[in-house]
Amino acid sequence: MLKLLMSVSLVALLSGCAVKHNHPPVLQPLQSVPDTRSWTEESIPSKPESITAEGATFWLCGADEMIASSSDGGATWQLRHHSRGGKTLIKISFVNEKVGHAGGEGGLLFSTNDGGETWQSHSAGDDVQDFSFADANNGIAVIGGDRESSNEVIMDGTVKLTHDGGDHWEEIAALNSNQIRPYTHVLCVAALDSSHYLMIRRHPTIEDVFVITHDAGRSWNVIPMQNDATNRILAGWIFVHRGEYWAFGMELVHREKGGGYGVPLTLHSKDGETWTHGVLGPNEFSGCTSQGCAIRDGTVESLYGTREQYWALPQDGSMGSQWAIAGDHACTISATLKCGPAMVTDTPQPLRPRNPPVEIPAEEPMPQWKVALPEDCLDCALRTVPWRAQARLVVWTVANFTVRPNGTVTDLSLTPRLDEQQESVIEQISSWRFRPPQDGVAKQRSIRIMVACSPEFSGCRLLPMYAAR
Repeated sequence: MLKLLMSVSLVALLSGCAVKHNHPPVLQPLQSVPDTRSWTEESIPSKPESITAEGATFWLCGADEMIASSSDGGATWQLRHHSRGGKTLIKISFVNEKVGHAGGEGGLLFSTNDGGETWQSHSAGDDVQDFSFADANNGIAVIGGDRESSNEVIMDGTVKLTHDGGDHWEEIAALNSNQIRPYTHVLCVAALDSSHYLMIRRHPTIEDVFVITHDAGRSWNVIPMQNDATNRILAGWIFVHRGEYWAFGMELVHREKGGGYGVPLTLHSKDGETWTHGVLGPNEFSGCTSQGCAIRDGTVESLYGTREQYWALPQDGSMGSQWAIAGDHACTISATLKCGPAMVTDTPQPLRPRNPPVEIPAEEPMPQWKVALPEDCLDCALRTVPWRAQARLVVWTVANFTVRPNGTVTDLSLTPRLDEQQESVIEQISSWRFRPPQDGVAKQRSIRIMVACSPEFSGCRLLPMYAAR
């Protein structure tokens, strides 16, 4: 049984693009990776939502206003705050080992200036969907509105700035200009210093752009991403590292003849206007944090240096989109919190062999379909399931579950049952978080899921679907 300690240092009740300024650990490559590594489920009192690492310490936040930390690789967790029935904190991030913030539902925002020993409570007025701080005082946040999450986070809330640590949040009049107004959605925000801020904004039907300020929000400029006959840049994550903005995503190259193909994208910039390509990794990203980008189950790539290097994590299919690495250990959040060993290699670890799938008959017709995320789901991420695919495979199932009054999922079953993907699909959908029902009554839900396996991406993609015919 894992030990859970309650901090005696609390002085106040406290209530995915996470931005941090700490440096990733120096990678010391190993020559081989043992095959016996696995994730171990850890015991914490409430559902976790976000995890990060600062130096050798893990920090997580979640339901019931939970904030907790671990300095021994996730073996024991110290509660920094916990309030049963409280709001959910959906993001935690540290600027350095002393300064950190956690925010979430109901406008909750908490800050620490002493490494988490004490926390100060602030109110942003409405749900804090995303935030980034340059230091203890200066920050940017997306407040209110809706937040959708699949492979990327899309928000339509109001972007505000604070210069006093979160006590006051100022409206940004310049964001209502004719130039910026059409870009109605926000993918992420980043604070470089007290004057320089950046966000990625999306026009629903045209493109994504960088939107930057050099004067603490008094004026903003739209910086289009490259989109011409040769290449198209699709940045999706922004982080701050050693005094620069770093962007990760995908780039479509060699479009001269109407074709082209996708390659992973790494860009960095000192001002958000002029961008330089960084290290080109070998695989497209399935998700990035301030420490690196996941390229497949259990394999994370670091691209901040002059060459790519990799972390090898357990490959049992349970790695979630939320993960962090501290020293030689990693922790990840899916339906639960799991921790395991993290090792560094010069090349990506090979995908662990899986049992080959049973191929469906070729004559079975493929139904017409469209992807459809539940409209009221605040976080409905579905990640790729690792699979040793020998042939194309498509399987359908229906997820039946209950949405609790607090928006979390319970009583989940799949009909029909899946083969090897059963446990992973249940674990992922169990981590979904819906907008709480207005009448406060639990709701029964059914979502159709397509499991599409292919040797091209060495796994099975999980897609919530509806039939188009």
